[in-house]
Amino acid sequence: MKSSVPNLDDVAKQAGVSKSTVSRILNNRLGNGFSVKEEVRQRVLKIAMKLNYRPNLIAKSLTMRSTRMIHIFGGNHALSELGNIYQTVVNNLTQVIDSLFEGYDVTVDMSRHTNDISEMPAWKIDGAIILAKCSQLTIDEISQMGIPYVIINGACPKEGCSVVPNDVEGTRIAIRHLIDLGHSKIAYCGPLAPYLEGHSSLKDRYETYLSEMRKCGFEPVLGSHETQDSAENFLKEVVLARGSTAILSYGHMGALNLMQAAHTLDISVPDQLSLLCFCDEYANRVMSPGLTFIDLCSEKMGKIAAELLLDQIHNPNKTKARHIVLSEKLVMRNTTAPLARR
Repeated sequence: MKSSVPNLDDVAKQAGVSKSTVSRILNNRLGNGFSVKEEVRQRVLKIAMKLNYRPNLIAKSLTMRSTRMIHIFGGNHALSELGNIYQTVVNNLTQVIDSLFEGYDVTVDMSRHTNDISEMPAWKIDGAIILAKCSQLTIDEISQMGIPYVIINGACPKEGCSVVPNDVEGTRIAIRHLIDLGHSKIAYCGPLAPYLEGHSSLKDRYETYLSEMRKCGFEPVLGSHETQDSAENFLKEVVLARGSTAILSYGHMGALNLMQAAHTLDISVPDQLSLLCFCDEYANRVMSPGLTFIDLCSEKMGKIAAELLLDQIHNPNKTKARHIVLSEKLVMRNTTAPLARR
């Protein structure tokens, strides 16, 4: 039984031309001694549109040196949580690619993979963006195949390209801000040792908090790891029982849970409790009241990653390893205030 999906033969027969002519027209590969009349080109394009013809991506990638395809790895772990920084990263990355009108298509892998299998797509790609991480097997394949790549907010081989925010610097800025407001009993809400495996930010933020507090002569205040269900218990432990007047939260979702719990416990933010977290401008924009936050520069990360990748694609013999570290910054909103306001 004949497939209902139109193929190259169908377009060629209706247009009255050869398959190779259809292929060249649809892939915009005219020139180099090959030309067709504009009337023929328009006829082929109209028939392809009428039949809703779509080229076989895998077959196309086997015959063409450049596929104009950029693949994003790590979508499952990076994009599954609503409001995280990677959604802003991807939006700005694709905006840069689209704005150059170079005809690149961007695909995102949202599948769940185990570490012992390859994450490479079935089709050939011209470049790769890795959100935080992918398996070592996949990294090895990308390197062996000579595919340009950029890792965003994750560990990168010395010979690769990456762009990451400076979480150590951001944590220092956060603690200094709270101390400048007069706070000395500053609690940390986030994963604690020994649960620091995974992303580097877990360890960087926690250990920098400890070192900055001790450097300033203040005792760190640590409670049990906060979840949505335990936010009230966390506040009872570190605020009501131990007198903390400020909290640095690992992320904005944790901070939102704390803000809701504070309202339930009749703890006024920021009059009784200052609250600061790590976040990005987009996620914070939809919150009310607006959280004071350390900006992770996700918009900038996406734009720089796109520029780094396109530079590698366009200049394959001139590109060098580049590791860009972006400075984080404090953005004042409505959840931190001087201690005197108590």
